[in-house]
Amino acid sequence: MEEDILLNPPDEKTVLNRAISIAVLFLRAQAEAIYSSSKDEEILKIEKNFFDEVNEWIEDEGIKSILSEREKLLFGKELGKWEEIEVFLSLSYLEDLGILLWALSFIDKLPPYEEGFKLVDVIGLIPVLKSIKEFEKMAKLRNYKELMREREIAELWYFRWKLGRMMKENYKLEDGKSYEEAIKILAKKALDLGAIKEILENDFSVKGKPFSLLEGEDYVYISNIIIERYLTLNWLCGYYKSWDERKEF
Repeated sequence: MEEDILLNPPDEKTVLNRAISIAVLFLRAQAEAIYSSSKDEEILKIEKNFFDEVNEWIEDEGIKSILSEREKLLFGKELGKWEEIEVFLSLSYLEDLGILLWALSFIDKLPPYEEGFKLVDVIGLIPVLKSIKEFEKMAKLRNYKELMREREIAELWYFRWKLGRMMKENYKLEDGKSYEEAIKILAKKALDLGAIKEILENDFSVKGKPFSLLEGEDYVYISNIIIERYLTLNWLCGYYKSWDERKEF
């Protein structure tokens, strides 16, 4: 990442608004998942009734005004009409929400990268159908130094993931450079910073094995955690002008 990027971290109110937006988006994504997988009319009726209440709450609390442009488009769709890829993204909303709630001090510490956030970690903290003012009173944005430290950890994990992608795509490094040596150096930095607990075969340790041996669902799951933490912590540390501009560098 370029060091001359002009950082402009969001204030507490902006982070609060983002957490609320992601919370309602996450709940909508869960409802869409139910609509796409269930044919039980009673279940669908219950879900629709719940979201009728949610939509009233969104109007009463003025939440539409804090949604990003992309989120407004998603919420504008009729319930049950999201595309499959939009429903799939609910996993990333869970990780994003967990990071934001941690940043606002609702969660004491981040779970390990190999675990990520679970529904039970955030569901009781989501302020849906409750007073937003009460939620705001309980929040306290962590200091910038703490956010930046977690961002540095996220960047190391992201770089490790990126090296793996480059290897699979047969991307050629500069003469005299090797992936093995780059991963070894990165693993040492990660251990020194506390990003990993141990090094296995000169690599990041994940679920008792080297990162290089991850495959299938484990690889997809951890890849999502790595990317979303990196992007969300970048946003918290001021690397993007807006949430919708979050992207890999």
